[in-house]
Formats: sequence, C-alpha cells, structure tokens
Amino acid sequence: MIKFAIYIHNHQPAGNFDEVFEYAYEHAYLPLLKVITGHRNIKFGIHNSGTLLEWILQKHPEFFEILKESVRVGQAEILSSAYGEPILSFIPKKDAVEQIKYFNDYIYKHFDFEVKGLWLTERIWEPGLISTLLDAGIEYTLLDDTHFKYAGLNEKDLWSYYITEEKGRTLKVFPISMKLRYLIPFHPLTETIDFLKEQDRNTPCLRILGDDGEKFGAWPGTYDWVYNKGWLDDFLNHLENEPWIQSVFLKDIAQEKPAGRIYIPTSSYEEMGEWVMPTQYAKEYDELKRTVDKKYYHLIHGGYFKNFLSKYPEANLMQKRMLFASRNVTDNLDAKLSLWRGQCSCAYWHGIFGGLYLPHLRAAIYKNLLEAEQHKPPKTLEEYDFDTNGENEIVYSDREFFFVIKPKTASFLEIDDRKRKLNLLNYLGRRVEKYHYRIPEKTDNQGVKSIHENLRSKEDDLRENLIYDQYTRGFGLDRVMKQVPTLEEFYQGVNLGEIIEYSDYVLAKDDKLRVIFHGPVNKTIALSTENYRNLQITYDGNISLFGIEFSLGIFFDKLSLNGKYDLRQKQTLAELSEFIIEAKDLSPLVFKANQPFTLLAYPIETVSSSEAGFEKNFQGFDLLLVFKNPPELTIAL
Repeated sequence: MIKFAIYIHNHQPAGNFDEVFEYAYEHAYLPLLKVITGHRNIKFGIHNSGTLLEWILQKHPEFFEILKESVRVGQAEILSSAYGEPILSFIPKKDAVEQIKYFNDYIYKHFDFEVKGLWLTERIWEPGLISTLLDAGIEYTLLDDTHFKYAGLNEKDLWSYYITEEKGRTLKVFPISMKLRYLIPFHPLTETIDFLKEQDRNTPCLRILGDDGEKFGAWPGTYDWVYNKGWLDDFLNHLENEPWIQSVFLKDIAQEKPAGRIYIPTSSYEEMGEWVMPTQYAKEYDELKRTVDKKYYHLIHGGYFKNFLSKYPEANLMQKRMLFASRNVTDNLDAKLSLWRGQCSCAYWHGIFGGLYLPHLRAAIYKNLLEAEQHKPPKTLEEYDFDTNGENEIVYSDREFFFVIKPKTASFLEIDDRKRKLNLLNYLGRRVEKYHYRIPEKTDNQGVKSIHENLRSKEDDLRENLIYDQYTRGFGLDRVMKQVPTLEEFYQGVNLGEIIEYSDYVLAKDDKLRVIFHGPVNKTIALSTENYRNLQITYDGNISLFGIEFSLGIFFDKLSLNGKYDLRQKQTLAELSEFIIEAKDLSPLVFKANQPFTLLAYPIETVSSSEAGFEKNFQGFDLLLVFKNPPELTIAL
C-alpha cells in the first residue's frame, strides 16, 4: 500500500506586479483548486502565503469560499508558515514566532481550521528552528528527502516521518520526494505511477509530493499541458482508481508511530545548495555531479543558504537593514505587518527565479521596512559594523532619512528616503553568474519542461550585455584621475583612475549628520542646517583632475536627466554646473556644483535567470562627474 500525500505551496512575494498575481491566480491557483476539489476522494494539503492571501481576499474572495468548503468536507488540510514568507533562520526568532502565531490565528479565523503543519520557506533548515516551530505551536514540517539523506538515511528508510529533537523537545519532519517533484507534472503520468509501483507494497509506504502550485499552469507552457490536455485530471483519476494508492493527510500520519529519530544538518533542497555557491565552485559542483554515480549524490553537499549574504553584498545590506527595522519597530500591528512583508524571502537570494535581480521586489522590501518604522522613526547616529564586514560604518537615522556611510571611501552604502519610501541606492552590481556560459545565442521557446531543465532566452544577443563590475559601487566614490575616460571606458569600468581611501574621520558631537574625512583631500558630508533635505559634500585639497561617482537605483517610469536625456541610455554631457534627475511620480533630485564638470552616465544592466528564461534587467544607473578641482556639491534629496 502506498500512502500518497499531495501538498501544494502557493506564493507571490510582497511587491510583485498585480498582473503577475492575476496571471498565477487564473492559470494555476484557481484551476488547480477547482480540478482537485472535483475529485472528492483525493485529499490534499495546501499552503498559501500571507502575502498571497492578502491579495486573494481583496481580489478573489471566491477562492476562500472554495477552500473553506474543501476543509469543511474533510478534503483539505491547510499548512501555516510565517505570515510574510521569510527564511526563518534569516530573521530574529521573536519575529518568526510572532508571524507564525499570527498566521495560525488568521487561518483559523478565515477557514475554521487549526493548523498542525508548517510549510518551511524554501525548506531552509537549521536545527535551531526546532524550538522556533514548537514555540509557535507547530507539530510538524516538511523537508526534502535530500535533507534526510544528508543525515545518513537512504531511500528505503524514507517510508514515513521521523522525529527530530532539541534538548528533549521533539518535532516531526516529513520527507518530500525529489523524484516526484521532477516528474510532476512535466512527464507522462505513467512515469509517476510506475515510480510509485517500484516501492515495496508489502508494507505501507508514504510518498509525498510537496511543490510549488505555480508549476501547475503558471510556469511556461504548463497551462496547456496540465489543463487543456488534461494531465492533472487524468492523474487524479488514476490515483482514485488504483486500489493500492491511498490518499492521506500528513496530520493523520503524524499521529502514527514514527520511522525513527534523526538529527538533520543545516541544509536545503539540492538545487538551493548549488545556487548559493560561488560561481567557480558551482561550475565544479556541476562537473562533479556529471561524473559521479547518482547513488553518491547524498555525499555531495552544496553550499549554506546564508552565504547568499556573502555572494551578494546588496542582499547583505538589505538583510542588515531589516534587522535594524526589527530592533526599532513598535508593537503596532500595522507596523509589524509591514516588517513581516519586508522580511519576505524572495528578494534576498537568487536561483532559477529572478529574486534579488528583480528591482521591484527589492524596492518592496525597503518600502515595507520604512513603513514599519514610520510609526516612530528611530533617531540615531552610531558607529558600528552595520554590514558585518569587520569595519565600522556610520549609521544615521531621523524622521526624514536613513543613511549608511562607509568611512574607508567616504561613500554612501544606503540612502533611505522616508518621504519617498525608497532606498535611492537600490542598485545591483554586474557580476558573473554560473549560468552565463549557458546562455543560448537565440531564443528557444519550445517544449514543456521543468524550469530546472529549461534553457531559453527572452531576447537575442544577451551575451553582448555580459559586462562585469571591476570594483564595489557606492554613492560618492571619489577618484584621482589622469584623464577623462571615454563613455565606453566608464561603462566597462576601466581607465577611471584610483578610488580615494580615507584614513580617519571625525563625527559632529551634536547628533547631527556632519562628518569630516581625512585623506589625500579632506571631505565633509553634512545635512544642511538651512534646508534639511539638502546633502552637502565639500572638499579641501588640490587634485588636478577629480572624479566623483554616484550609483543610484531608481526605477520610476520616464527616468531622465534634465528632462530630456534618458537615464536608461548612455550619455555624455559637458560644461554642466547642475543637473536634475526626474521621473514620473518621483520628486526630483537636484545636483549643484560650484564649478563646471563633465558628466558621463550609463544604465546598470544585468543578465539573469528567471522562470521564463534568461533576461536583461535594468538595475539602476551610474554617474561620473569629472572636475578640474575638488568641488563643493549640494544634492537636494
């Protein structure tokens, strides 16, 4: 007898486009629910993230009614999670426990269902999560079979759930079948049935499909296959008509005797361990897996999820900004909901999906974190290691702004504008990704495949955009230059002179933002006392050719320089004394200098992977101001 459990995870991140929500709802969430509830003998589990349910309740309350009825008749089990769908080990434990408890109550309120199980975001597991889940009232969670194999079990051992524990407190953990994740729904259903037949039917054996609901219609090419060609309906009919397959709830299996006790190491599903690796290691990991027998895969561990914070400095800054907001948020529920949305996992990492590479997701994180603080904006001027790189930064926060300044280069790492509710430096650097060598020359839109197997480009000639940064970006990087670079040299990051490093600095003693940096020149950064939204940058010293570089991450429509030069295109302007950055629905930023300068500009563009294929993304823009002498600058924010 095969006990078969179907558990679906539906999620859209905070800040995703409304049309993306709508497309996924119409092509996956609703049709999947309708088809499966039409097979009354099939039990299923479902998890919808809090950010998704917020949207569904507002736009499509009929989904709530269908799901509530399926719960009432005993066909559906609902799983909980942390409300904002964070990586639990990424956020403070207090936030995690509060979010889960809040979502448990939310589910009970709307569906009259008391949850027992939790969908663990991206199945990112750390042993310390045991106490977190138990403190939040959770009885069990699901992990990949990979997790169990890393702990020393083999396929034959995975016939039911296991107990894991921390200091005597026990949590139940269920293994998701990786094989089923790849078979369903991309392969003919007979392959899935044959796989289940291979299991030993002399004793009861549990097999779990736990995977994204979007693969049932929202992923490229799947809607026609799953619904129009009837794959899902046929599959569920087969399950109903096979007497040796029993449809089950995990909450019921959890009341049976466990298969044993196990201690699972820090890990995630297999693909995540590959995505987090440094580029060269990831390529070597690929090579190793191609040469070794699959029976040894469980001995080849990938990387550790938190190393995304090392791989992508922008993700690290965003996560540290989230921790700052968490420490300073009030007990106001609206403030906490904003914080929890700002902890949504998707924008903090990158794999097959766009994730961190999608500017609107990063913008949503910052918007929500700033909204979380707006009830009582923290006032602080501190010196501490904000980005945890071993060197102190200058951190300033007040009712208008949040700044992080890197003393070594006297440049800004972050400028949060509380009025605009955005981080003006929400750019992403251009860096090598492992999949860049796999980008096809031409687009390929054929076939129905898993996104893990798909190699397609959304446009031709993407290889021409594989330009990589030669240094770490910032806002206000000072350069000693030998000559004015060409626009193409600036774009390529060459012939730009040397970035000035400062030896020490002095902070004002009145808690106002005024810092004097000492180096080859002396540099002062201050907020104006006359116009508080003016940032003043002045220099004292002699350098014959002086450059200041500003990277910005602003993504409004009609983004322009002086109202006529498109900042999504390369530009060169000479003999300026000021310029204005404008966009639709954005209050302008005005740069003024006390002497003329040459301005060079280019769009920061990356080539990244998404579920729809390889794509080019606008990640902000870079400006280089070249002066004959160090200037005085006023930037009206």
